[in-house]
Amino acid sequence: MIIFLEKVREKTIFSFFEPIVTEPLELMYIQTILMKEKITSYIIDDNFKLDKPKGVIPDLVILTGYNVAENLIISKAKAYKNKYPTVKIMVSGVHAQLNREVFRTEGIDYVYFSQSLETFRTFIKTAVDLELDYEKEDNKYISNKHINNKEVKSTYFQKGVDIYNKLTDSWQLGQDDVLIKSENISPDRLVFNDIKSQTRYIDKTQVALVKSSHGCPYSCSFCYCRLLNNGIYLKPDYKKLISEISEIDSSYIWVIDDSFFITREDALDFIVNAKNEYLNKSLIIYLRADFIVENEDLMSELKSWGIDEVIVGFESEDESMLSEYNKGQTANIYQKAVNILKNQAIELTALFIVDPAYEIKDFLRLYKYIKKLDLDLYTISIMTPLKGTLDYELRKHELIETDPRKFDFLHLVLKSKLPKWLFYTLFYLCHLRLIKSKRIRKMIRGNYEK
Repeated sequence: MIIFLEKVREKTIFSFFEPIVTEPLELMYIQTILMKEKITSYIIDDNFKLDKPKGVIPDLVILTGYNVAENLIISKAKAYKNKYPTVKIMVSGVHAQLNREVFRTEGIDYVYFSQSLETFRTFIKTAVDLELDYEKEDNKYISNKHINNKEVKSTYFQKGVDIYNKLTDSWQLGQDDVLIKSENISPDRLVFNDIKSQTRYIDKTQVALVKSSHGCPYSCSFCYCRLLNNGIYLKPDYKKLISEISEIDSSYIWVIDDSFFITREDALDFIVNAKNEYLNKSLIIYLRADFIVENEDLMSELKSWGIDEVIVGFESEDESMLSEYNKGQTANIYQKAVNILKNQAIELTALFIVDPAYEIKDFLRLYKYIKKLDLDLYTISIMTPLKGTLDYELRKHELIETDPRKFDFLHLVLKSKLPKWLFYTLFYLCHLRLIKSKRIRKMIRGNYEK
């Protein structure tokens, strides 16, 4: 069996600047499983000129991509079917996990929505045995070739994957598959080692991604993270995480967990294991402002064990907006959080959201607030209800855009109170302070830290 693993990337406004370029981590995890099963696979990613191998015909193609790539994923699936009529197409990834129904369409055979790699291992082993050829018998799919072999009846589809049956032109919907225990599986880093010089986060290059938790214990209305894994949050295994990080051939590690530490005990666990491993890496992590303020006494030691940069969701300086977002914290702590990080020389990227209902005074207030905090680096997103979130269900009747490409947090998909031209003008004017950013200037000059 030969499998193509393709990261589908839709171009956005940011694509012209590419301040962040990251490897296809989810495909590297899948490749680990395939290698252990002795299945030949190729990672395809236009971002890194990882092209389809010439003269190779795949048996299965697995496509992943973000929400903005929804239509492109579907069109890619059709293109593969046209080129290789016998190929099977699977769609997976976060967007597919929350919006399975979108991909139950022409050209797609499987929608994989589990967070479990072991479930995927079961799927692929069964698929190899049954040669991806199924008929329906007694509400179960079995291979034509093994129709009398009761031992190979496919039970894998029962969890974590929807399967299209071409004989009945219908979908067999899989059951929810909840990951209740972290799996001891690390991504295959061979591809990263080849492309790491092309990866970057703002002014840092050779930045490796690491994922160590599943889901999120918080309930921000605009975010889908809590909904992943059926709302079950699995915290990192810090010992395993640090062991994995230590083996990566790169100085910069971006841990993409939605919040790296939830409790003080988490931070202490990390510190103990970092000491034992003598961790010598520079980490970029996500943290909440309230955690920073409540654990000020730990920040110095966290800095000494590799926490060099944090990404913090401030969202808004307006208390009513924070309440609407169900953020679970107040803006009066933000200045203190900024000061704590500056005192420890921990770099900060602050994240803000502007609402389509913003007026001129609201944009001015935000700009003054950013200036007051004296932020060197920040991002501002336009409030965008994502499919699968509570916000989307509440506001989908207000949408003025349905094109997935516009759901990139840089376009209005809800009607603005101001004229569009004025809203966009003020939105981009709020980014003016970034001209003074030392890190942005380094990025523009190509003076990356390795």
